[in-house]
Amino acid sequence: MEDGAFKLIGRMVRDEWGRQLGMVISMLADDRGEMSWLLVRAGDGRVRRFRLSDVIVTDTDVVVPSGFRRRLRSLKRRAALLRHQEALFSNLNGDGVGQGCEGALEKERALIIAEARYLAKKISDACRRCNEQIRDLQRGMACLEVEHELGNVPDEVYKASMKIMMSDLRKSLAERDDLLRLRSELTALIEQLEGSAEPEAKENEPAGGAVSDEAEARVEAVSA
Repeated sequence: MEDGAFKLIGRMVRDEWGRQLGMVISMLADDRGEMSWLLVRAGDGRVRRFRLSDVIVTDTDVVVPSGFRRRLRSLKRRAALLRHQEALFSNLNGDGVGQGCEGALEKERALIIAEARYLAKKISDACRRCNEQIRDLQRGMACLEVEHELGNVPDEVYKASMKIMMSDLRKSLAERDDLLRLRSELTALIEQLEGSAEPEAKENEPAGGAVSDEAEARVEAVSA
């Protein structure tokens, strides 16, 4: 990808639901001099950067997948690794080899759960914003219909505006459905992790503090 990365300059960038995010205007190099980021100018004039490894390049544009989906995959991978580590150390404990590892594993479990809860909150916030946008679009479409019927909006303007709002409404509905599915998967992951935790570990699991702060920092770092 790096060799042909500069060919992406000038391409339009969109999210996975089809919304235009801007246009690639340049690249950014990392500390090793390798091109690792796309520099994108948004429609409001602001400049954002996206990891080159995170985007999907199509024949016509560049697609930026949901950051929530990427973070959920990371949490699932860590949860699977934790299960295998616990099974391994459980077998080793029979020989006295794995003693002393339980605390580290339980801390990792608590951290994954805290990160999952924080991510679920972020997804819920995104769902609320999505619902607000859906309501605004529906109300806007209703108002446009009324004004058009009253003869205050020309046919061409009415058709063009309605087409845009219908397209945006479909994208918002698709995004909300995806967010709800992700939140459901997160809930299942949290229940699975809490259900397989030792009773004493559940009792001692921190409700906030350092683990929560570390979880928030790690979740935010993934999307940085």
